[in-house]
Amino acid sequence: MVGKEFLSIEQAEKFYFLYAKLIGFSVRKKLKRKNKSGVVNCRSWLCSSEGFRDEKYKHIENRKKEERDVTRVGCRATLKILLNKKTNTWFVKCFRVHHTHALAKSHEKPFVRSNRKLTEPVREVALLMKRAGIITSHIWQYLVEIYGGWEKVGCIKADLYRGLRNNFRNWDDCDTTTAMGYLQSKKGPDADFFYNHDVDEENRLTNLFWADGSMKVDYELFGDCLCFDATYKTNRYGKPLVILLGYNNHNRTCVFGFCLLQNEKWENYKWLLKTFLECMEGKMPKTVLTDGCLSMKKALNKVMPETVHRICSWHLLKNAIFHIHKTGFTKEFKKLIFRYYSNSEWEDNWKKLKDAYNLSNNIWFNEQYAMRHKWADTFLRGHFFGGPGQLEYASL
Repeated sequence: MVGKEFLSIEQAEKFYFLYAKLIGFSVRKKLKRKNKSGVVNCRSWLCSSEGFRDEKYKHIENRKKEERDVTRVGCRATLKILLNKKTNTWFVKCFRVHHTHALAKSHEKPFVRSNRKLTEPVREVALLMKRAGIITSHIWQYLVEIYGGWEKVGCIKADLYRGLRNNFRNWDDCDTTTAMGYLQSKKGPDADFFYNHDVDEENRLTNLFWADGSMKVDYELFGDCLCFDATYKTNRYGKPLVILLGYNNHNRTCVFGFCLLQNEKWENYKWLLKTFLECMEGKMPKTVLTDGCLSMKKALNKVMPETVHRICSWHLLKNAIFHIHKTGFTKEFKKLIFRYYSNSEWEDNWKKLKDAYNLSNNIWFNEQYAMRHKWADTFLRGHFFGGPGQLEYASL
């Protein structure tokens, strides 16, 4: 073997890695040696069991992690090549074949470290599935199935985790480009498809809104009442997904648009509302239902000051149960939400409820009284909010 020539370093490396795979050991690359001109003139590869573990790692007091198995046992197996300046080829200077340790068995050879590689086909399939929201452990099981076994994938599960993690750093740009390209493509079959986005100082995507033609038609017909909240953050960026929706003439929910927000600050809700009105050609809703978020409230006051804002009764009752744990309170509180009283009757019933449950000093209870004009039917009479039985108010 000594004296054998190779046309390039890559050819020699490929040979030694293939040899190691057949024999059953892992390869470690050694540092290159260069001449005064900076040209590489010597290259070598070693068995990964070459050398010995440094003494400072053998006797660590108060070790936090479990000590790893000793893998370096002084093996001297190596391949060393030198540059022939006359022919510009490489020849073998040293080739040691004897190992001081047991070699991998046949079933172990595919899992030897230098034999494992996250190939490009595997990486592309894994990235595609990851973008679709599939977790890495399920991606690994899928790869094992389609390749016909763990040993045929070409890597182990840890390599897949590591490879995907290294690609995460570049996913922001990739995902943004993919999303914008997809939304642009929707304009082809749907001429009325609308989308808009916002970026920060570093030109990174912050807010993204989209709505198709059918959503715009629904809003034109049934956009008297607009409902939206941002309680869902199921995407891996943690961005609130805002769904803007309403009620049609069959008492069914209809969606008017979607938006991914950077966060729930009022400036982002302001951008959303302005973009939504741009999409809907400036048509203002007559009423808006929210979950009571203060950021939403501030944005609505800025963009839709004439629109009647109501707090969703479901969220209100949920908060009532959370803040006041007393039998019978919720039932009496529901009457104040849904029954029509005169203003004076409502005030009398509120006082009775406060006295009955000793809530004079309850902060939440007093806050709801200050906002009574945004949730009690008594103060919202005559406005359409999309519920069954209220369709007669749609033209008001």
